[in-house]
Amino acid sequence: MRISRIHVDSALVAGSSLPLDRDTSHYLGKVLRAQASDPLVVFNSDNGEFSAQVESVSKQAVVISVGDQLQAASPPALTIHLGLGLSRGDRMDFAVQKSTELGVMRLTPVYTEFGDVRIKQSERAENKRRHWQRIAINACEQSGRIMVPKLDAPEPLAQWLADREAGYSIILDPTAELRLSKDNDGNELTQVNLLIGPEGGFSKQEIQQAEDSGFVRRSLGTRILRTETAPVAALAILQHLYGDM
Repeated sequence: MRISRIHVDSALVAGSSLPLDRDTSHYLGKVLRAQASDPLVVFNSDNGEFSAQVESVSKQAVVISVGDQLQAASPPALTIHLGLGLSRGDRMDFAVQKSTELGVMRLTPVYTEFGDVRIKQSERAENKRRHWQRIAINACEQSGRIMVPKLDAPEPLAQWLADREAGYSIILDPTAELRLSKDNDGNELTQVNLLIGPEGGFSKQEIQQAEDSGFVRRSLGTRILRTETAPVAALAILQHLYGDM
């Protein structure tokens, strides 16, 4: 029997009874048709991962009993903040999903010169952010990951460059002489800011702007990857070199 793994926003405490929110209750009760005594695994970024059991199922809510902690929530060996040129529809959804599976800790969609997506209304931008956050949560549920990455609303590239965390900063540029796999001279890294462009790439001015902000230019070799594929390749390389792959 496959045991469902569910993200829960509420605090998880061993031995407690916990009513789930409406959406999670609907998913367990209506979609998965969970019944009392069914086993679960529940998790969140604050408390870690716990065994659990369905206590009751009703029209109002699914209530679970929280069991023992299985794993604590601990920071990753490598913290990656991905700035990704905003792209259309399924491309962005795919990038969010796969970046989450590969351990990104924060993802910020950025507006760029050659990007053809603009979300002008703040309410619509927040709806997109919530949509991407849900994709990230689902990816964590599927992949066994505990720490859920933060998904930001889209912002201009200049703002992201100014507000990013301190750390080693890389912009992917297919014309760069050095490859990402030969980055940083073998030194250990714990925090990386990774900047990847949209379908049309970055303009020369944007590349210069990033370099002026302390970014180094790196390529992925001879191939020019699609905007949704490049994060998968780059994150896998970084996790292999400095993270947990």
